[in-house]
This record gives sequence, structure tokens and C-alpha cells, in this order.
Amino acid sequence: MTRFTMLLAAAVSIGALAVPATAAVNVRQLNQQRNIDAGLRSGKLTRAEYRQLKAEQRAIERNQARYTRDGFYSAREKAMIHAQQDAAGRHIDRLKANGRRG
Repeated sequence: MTRFTMLLAAAVSIGALAVPATAAVNVRQLNQQRNIDAGLRSGKLTRAEYRQLKAEQRAIERNQARYTRDGFYSAREKAMIHAQQDAAGRHIDRLKANGRRG
């Protein structure tokens, strides 16, 4: 009985570690998509800029799907996703501030 309890606790802890990593990435992705949509609505982004940023977000989502086939991100995969999201965030900010209007 003790061995079963230990295995169950280990399985739960592994699952608990995996969920926050993917949840944090998903929340950040959602915030970036909302920021892009708001930029289009406010006129700070042109339609071409909007399409470009959306394509960049889809590429990040494809990588996320590929990395989570096993159910969680490794440290390296998480770092790669965060680096892509950092670059996308800078790109969103740069395009929204470039003075072009949609």
C-alpha cells in the first residue's frame, strides 16, 4: 500500500509541475493575441501588419503543439517558446508604435 501511495503522489506532482508551465505560456499567448486585436481596432495596426503578427502567433502555436505532444514542456522547450513570445511581443510593440494607421 505504501508503494502505491508513493507512486500516486509522484504522478500527481509530475502532473502539477506540467500544468502551470503550459498554462503560463497559454495565458501569455492569449494576451498577445488580444493586444494584436486591440491594435487593429484602435487603428494602430494596418491590416497587413495585423496579418503578419497573426501569422507569427500561429507559428508559435504550431511550435507549442509540437512541443506538448508528450503532455508537458521540457525546460529547453519552455525557454524556446518564451524566446519566441518575447520576440513577438517586441514586434507587436514596434509595429503599433511605427506611426502607420490602419
